[in-house]
Parts: sequence; structure tokens; C-alpha cells
Amino acid sequence: MKRVLLSVVVVSMLCCRIAVAAPQHSETAVERQEIAVRLSPAEQFLTGDSRIVFAPGTGNVSLFLSSAARITAVRCAGKPIPYTFADGVLSLELPAGTGTEPVTVEIAYRTSFDDPLPQRPGSGEDPTYGVRGAITAEGAFLDGSAGWYPVTAATPRHRIVRISAPAGIEAVTAGRRIARKTAGDVTSSVWEEEHPVEGLPLCAGPYRIDERRLGGIALYTYLYPDDAALADRYLDATARYIAFYSALLGPYPFEKFAVVENFFPTGYGFPSFTLLGGTVIRLPFIVDTSLPHEIAHSWWGNGIRPDARDGNWSEGLVTYLADYLLKERRSAAEGRDYRRQILADYATLVPPDADFPLAQFQRRTDPASRAIGYGKGAMVFHMVRSKIGDDAFFAALRDICRKRLYGTATWDDFARAFSRSTGRDLTPFFRQWLHRPGGPHLALADVTSRREGDGWRITGTVMQTGQPYDLKLPLRLLTTGQPVEVTLQVTGERTPFRIVATAKPTRLLLDPDADIFRILAPAEVPVTVNSIKGAERLLGVMTKDCRGGGDGFQRLLASLGKGDTAIIGEDELDGARKKGNDLLFCGLPQDRSLLPPLPDGITLKDGVLAVKGEPADSPDSLVFLALPSPAAPGRFVALYRPASAAAAAAFTYKITHYGPYGYLLFADGAIRKKGTEPPAAAESSVVFTSE
Repeated sequence: MKRVLLSVVVVSMLCCRIAVAAPQHSETAVERQEIAVRLSPAEQFLTGDSRIVFAPGTGNVSLFLSSAARITAVRCAGKPIPYTFADGVLSLELPAGTGTEPVTVEIAYRTSFDDPLPQRPGSGEDPTYGVRGAITAEGAFLDGSAGWYPVTAATPRHRIVRISAPAGIEAVTAGRRIARKTAGDVTSSVWEEEHPVEGLPLCAGPYRIDERRLGGIALYTYLYPDDAALADRYLDATARYIAFYSALLGPYPFEKFAVVENFFPTGYGFPSFTLLGGTVIRLPFIVDTSLPHEIAHSWWGNGIRPDARDGNWSEGLVTYLADYLLKERRSAAEGRDYRRQILADYATLVPPDADFPLAQFQRRTDPASRAIGYGKGAMVFHMVRSKIGDDAFFAALRDICRKRLYGTATWDDFARAFSRSTGRDLTPFFRQWLHRPGGPHLALADVTSRREGDGWRITGTVMQTGQPYDLKLPLRLLTTGQPVEVTLQVTGERTPFRIVATAKPTRLLLDPDADIFRILAPAEVPVTVNSIKGAERLLGVMTKDCRGGGDGFQRLLASLGKGDTAIIGEDELDGARKKGNDLLFCGLPQDRSLLPPLPDGITLKDGVLAVKGEPADSPDSLVFLALPSPAAPGRFVALYRPASAAAAAAFTYKITHYGPYGYLLFADGAIRKKGTEPPAAAESSVVFTSE
């Protein structure tokens, strides 16, 4: 199982859990598994019984169960059998049979789960914080990897789960809910899977349940009473997005979809339900960002699993079909901005020594792997769609859904499907984008404009450095009249071009709408929070104005993945350090020349910063700025300025979630202003100042 990003702003608050199918070895087939557990929140444990029916001819088997478990009985055909249990592996010595009858094993056990829980959203690349299992008075979360039931090597062909808990504690897991009741002091439910998933999760809490039907699909919300008023909003959105993706991709793959509230501040996505912490579920944008992302994973990642032998394609595809496509449907400008952000994130977060081919991506482990698997992956699907058109693109996706649902798929399966759909062999296209690290480095060179008769002739060269890519590159010539659009076939290090215009040219743009995955030049990359995450030479500078104190500054650096950054005082900052490092100031430096010129809309007067007209003059305010360095081209200077220790405690941990932004203002308990200053874009743009 693996975790994925759900939202740009809540990048470390949320994740998705999907199965990445490992290479298959010889495994004993499991015809049926029945699991019955009773939760005891006050004692933080559960008692369980599992009945497993193995295929005829089964020999000895090994099962995974929590290493904290105590086995109380193991029987086969009603009789005790020998077993060993060590380090979470339960090995059974099954009696010899006829080889024609199924082998039934019954296991009784009890185990506790008390992983420490985070108190607020964190900033690492593992949004689960290492929590695999916790049973508390507030609720229960048992991940599929926690070993809360005996896990077989092969996923069962059929599975039923019975869950009981103290009255009022409702539970949810994968599959269709076929029964639910409260009798006396016990609340119970029964779940049945038509297509059992790997790594079965279980969640429970004092939920209020609301439900609807969408055709044959059950839609649920399992929310805590304080948030139960959100049910209609989530049910409306769930129905809307399931209908949208069903029309786009084919029938919804599971029996239900449930929005379940978590009792600690994380978020997960599982086959047939999503689990969102209360701090997340209340955010108004989640229903139109993270929720459709999770629903799209029902097809890609959960309905069809990536095969680990060929890389994890699902994160890039779902990022493209949810995070990106919904923006594109709202407006072309939003889609363009999202693509530009992907390129900026890659340039900022992926240093050369951390780069690797997309085909090797398995899961997100750090900002670089996220930018590769999610961002570059999404851009590859965008380039395919641009190359073959919408009809062929979505027809190929539907074809894969029909043929591979409940199984696995590889990048090669996608290459073949897109090739069939368009009637052209796209293998060379996929080969260069999947099996090479990085991307093309493109720049305009030797561009001239000359008047010829009633028009103008523009000539120049597109330069590629490094191993060249074969691609179709859009160019846009802006003129005093209509723009001229050109698609240039680029194949080598130098590709000359010639453009004819009837109106006077004003500017030439390379890939103006960010339709090609490429490595941006430093001048094309805006300075943002992500710049700090990707900085290779960062230096922290404490000033006398550092009102958050050293602890707040250290928390900021740790949240940005830079906890080992050296910190010096402002009086220790000499010329060599200024030119050789990216600088992050805590508080305003006494020497104001250390700060770059502030961009339009950001002012500093009498020690008060104002962001886009709103002054940061209250004790609970915090300003963060990231700007190009005035001392060294290609480097940046950032300013972290909480107005008080209380403001630092309230807002510092949130900064990391605003990676694409270059300026932030927090006040009154919320984000007040955010934005990014545009870069110079010198290598991809030529301005014509004369004929």
C-alpha cells in the first residue's frame, strides 16, 4: 500500500492509500476469509476470530498478524494444529489432506493498538506520521498494514468482515455494508467485498451516519456529531464526481463510497472510502480538491493497481484527471497556471543528484520524488492527450478500465492502449519520457526580426542542451495584431525556425502555455516556499527582530525539511556567505540592504510590513516572503517574521503547505493573503524593441 498527495495546499496533511502490486510469486489461493473483531476502546485492544478457506492441496502457510497479538487458538477442521508465531509471522502446519477438498483454518487472537497520534498536521512527506494502528476512546484507526486480522499472502476471492463495538461506536471498512444494528450495549456491522482489496483498513468512532443511493452505489458520510452538518455537502459532491468520472472512464468499480471523519489530523484514501481528519474535513475547498482526487483513485490505483515491476503510474494519472483536469474545465487559464506550477516545482525541488526516471517511481518519499511521480507523471499524460486528442485519449483510458479492472496495469499497457486508440506507435514517445531522468533544457537564441515588404520575418534557433529530446514545441509570436501560433518539430541540439507575420512583432514566447514538460532555467522559476525545500545551500540568519524566537525558527526549518540548516546571527553574515548561500531571515535585519527590493504591493514602513494593502500590525500576524537575492543571481532571500511567539506557534507549521507561493500573510487565525511574483523568464521569451 502507498500514500499519495491529495491537495497542493494541504500537501502534508493528506494522503491516499493504494495498493502497488508486487511481482507475483507462487501463493496459496484463498477461496474465502471471514473476519470477526470486537473493539474495546477503553482497553485499546480488539479480540478477533478469522476463518480462512484455502484451496485444495494447500500445504503449510504463513500469515501476517500484529507482533503484539496473543494467539488463543488455531484449529483446522475443528482440531488444534501446531503453529509458531514470531515477529508478526504466524506459521501453520496444516494436516495432510486428500488434495481435493478445501482446507479450513480458524484463528482466535487478541491484540492492542496504541500508536502515538499527532496533535496537528505535520510537514513530512509521510502524512501518516507512522500511525498504523490506534484504538482510543475517540475512535479507532487500523491500517491494512497493522495486522489487525490474519493477512494471507494471496488476497481472498471473497471476504466478509463483522465488527462489533460498544453501543454508539460505528465502524466502516471496505466493501458493501450488508447489516448494521445496535442491540443492548453493542453496535455491530457486517461488510462484504465483491472484489477484496489488499491491506484491508478499519475505522470506527461515535459517528452520525447519513446515506444516499446513486444508482446501485451506496453513498455514506460517517461524521462526528460536531461536523454532521457537512453531510449534505459531501454527499452532493460525491454523487457529482462519481457521475463525472463514470461518464469519463466507465462504471464506478466498488460497492460504495463513504466519507469518513478521522479523530486525528491526517487524511487517507482507501478503496471505497476516504478518511479525513476533522481539521481537514472542515476546509471548504476539500470537496472540490481532495475528494475528487480520491474518487478518481477508485479507478486508478485501487480499481486497477500499478505493477511494481514497471513503476507507479497512478499518482501522475490521478493528479492529471483530478487536480489538473477540474481546473482546466473551469478555465484555460487555471489549467495553464497548474502546468506552469508543475514545471516550477520540478525545477525547484528536484536537484540533479535526486532525479531519476519516471518509470522508477514507486511512492513519494520526499519533495523530489513527489515532483517526479505526481508532477512529471501528470505532464506525460497531458502531452499524450495533446498529441492524440481528447477522443483517442479518453477512449484508451476506458479500454484499459474494461480490460484491467481489479487487476494490474503497467506503463507498457498505457503505451499500447494509446497506440491502438490513435493508430500510431507511441512507444518511442513513452520511452524518452519514462526511461530518462530530467527533461529537455530549451532556450531561444539568435532571434531577429526584419521588415520584409508588408510584413516581418522572424528567425532564430531553439537550443537544446544535454541529450536532445524529440518533441513538438509550441511557439507564440505576439504582434500589434493577431498572435501567430507555430509548432516546431525539435529533434537536435539546434533547431532553426522562421516565422512570417503581417503585423509588427512585439514578443516571442517558447512553450507559452506550458504544454511541454521541460526543465526551466533559473530565471524562469518564481521564488517560493518550495525554493527553500529544494535549496542545496541554505543558511538561517537570526536577527534581533526574531520575535518567534529560536524555537519557532527551528520549527520552521524542520517543517520545510531543512532541520539541519546552520543558523548564524546577523552580525556573522559576511559577503562570502551572502553570495554563496540562499538566506532565510528570522525577523527584519537591521541592515535593510540585506533584503531584496520588495515587489509591488508589499511595503515596509516604520517597521510594519503590509501585503497587498493589508498591514501585519496585529500581535497574531505572521509574514513570509521569498524573493530573488540582490547579491547573487540564481539565489534567493526569504523572510520569516511572526509578530509574536504566539503567532509563531499558531502559523509556522502551516507555511510548508503553501509551497507554490512566494508571499504569505497570516492573521486572525487564518491565511489572509498569498501569491507569487512572476519570474523574468529570460530564456523562453524575447522582447522586440525595434525593427
